[in-house]
Amino acid sequence: MAMMDRSAAWPWRGGRPPHLPRPETVPKAFLLPGDPARVDFASSVLHDFVIVGQNREFRMGCGYLGDVLIGVCSTGIGGASAEIATVELAGMGAKFLIRTGGCGALSEDLALGDFLIIDEAVRNSGVAAIYAPDADMPVCADTEISEALVQACGFLGVPARRGRCLTADGYYRAQGRPVFAAGQGNSSLLDEFAAAGADAVEMESEVILAVAAVCGVRAGAVLAVHAHRRSDGWLEDYEKTQHDLISIGAQSAAHLIKAPNP
Repeated sequence: MAMMDRSAAWPWRGGRPPHLPRPETVPKAFLLPGDPARVDFASSVLHDFVIVGQNREFRMGCGYLGDVLIGVCSTGIGGASAEIATVELAGMGAKFLIRTGGCGALSEDLALGDFLIIDEAVRNSGVAAIYAPDADMPVCADTEISEALVQACGFLGVPARRGRCLTADGYYRAQGRPVFAAGQGNSSLLDEFAAAGADAVEMESEVILAVAAVCGVRAGAVLAVHAHRRSDGWLEDYEKTQHDLISIGAQSAAHLIKAPNP
């Protein structure tokens, strides 16, 4: 088989993955929002920001914080697409992956617009279990990434704390929501999540952390509270929070890249 040919087992061609766009220069660090539309918003934080391309839910752009090149790549919603993004970014040579997403808070001390820096993901995702099959083993964020995120939040003066998230493999019933407008959600499921130690529920972090560990990439996550599952609050004006989220991730990424022996 020629080097440029693809196979069903490894459908790359000439160093290009089958799903993600490939930049001419691959940044060492990528921020990973879920929504493709949030990739463009990174231009409010990074200078000389350019869109590399988009395929399906995967939109990618690159820009600079100071003199540090940082990538931004959307993962889409859920574990299946987050797995693809993580594997293909690792395969292209990324060293640091930072999920910059939203979550629904379960802890009473988290308010709308706060930030949760993930130390560990409560075991729940079926996709993550393929990469970390021992359910008794924790799936943890890289400690240096978490510390960099803490420092960035302090520098920006935004409300933040460290904690644990639970990654659900669905959005509605999988997170205790009803499946039609007048229906009843399953609040006992949220109680189970909280009893397991989760401060918030979301849809990608456990997968990214578990897959990154297998791929030899360092990963972390910072989540903005855009919903509160206890008070049933929803953050309608998300622009400032989103700007801060990208700033937190970008500052942390630049710090990690500039650190000795990154």
